[in-house]
Amino acid sequence: MSWELWLLTGLAGFAAGLLDSIVGGGGLILTPAMLNLHPGLGILQTIATQRTSSLLGTSVAAVNYFRHVTVERRIVVPALFSALAFSAIGVQFAKRIDPDLLKATVLVVCVLLAIYTVLRKDLGLREDRRYAPRAEAWAAAAVGGACGFYNGLIGPGTGTLLVFAFVSVVGLDFLKSSAVSKSTNVAADLSSWTVLAVGGFVQWTLAVPLIIGNVLGSYVGSRLAIRKGDRFIRMIFLAVVFALVARVGWGLLQ
Repeated sequence: MSWELWLLTGLAGFAAGLLDSIVGGGGLILTPAMLNLHPGLGILQTIATQRTSSLLGTSVAAVNYFRHVTVERRIVVPALFSALAFSAIGVQFAKRIDPDLLKATVLVVCVLLAIYTVLRKDLGLREDRRYAPRAEAWAAAAVGGACGFYNGLIGPGTGTLLVFAFVSVVGLDFLKSSAVSKSTNVAADLSSWTVLAVGGFVQWTLAVPLIIGNVLGSYVGSRLAIRKGDRFIRMIFLAVVFALVARVGWGLLQ
């Protein structure tokens, strides 16, 4: 690679890490950037390489969040392990389902998310716990499992769905939801990344600038979210959801 291409790849990783560390949706930036900067890559090589960087970047964001935000283990641990297991199951189903059907499903889900969030103007601005402690652990496991399955089956928007689900189902505020979503997203990504890495799809030459950029972007983004708080995260969340609707809708019309 030329140094210009290396730098552009790193900048794409930074932008994706910045967005992903707040509410997810980094793939909105990174996937088109990678396909344009490196047109010779196959789609599996693109996914495997960028997921390598997002795993590390999201891990940095998770550590940063948990240094400043306290979320009970009974929520984090069940969600993490459930996401890890169900993501692997989702990958197996993805091989047998029509891609256009998957895109239509993503579009419907994103539209519903946008409508619900706009109508519930106080959503995620304060905690509104809905379950007793024991039931809360099961609810967190259900969220992790459902979003992990979605991650393996479809992929795009998993981080955004996790943030929404922990807010609307468990009753966390946006800041705590972003924190627990990061660790859950890492677990969900780990299954599919392992399969792709073992298959030799990771392009490590490209992964290096992506990792550097994504880690830096994730650190900056998580610090920004912590400092700005729930209203800022809600605003970014809505922007990402509308962007996902536009992207998937355009893809279906092509």
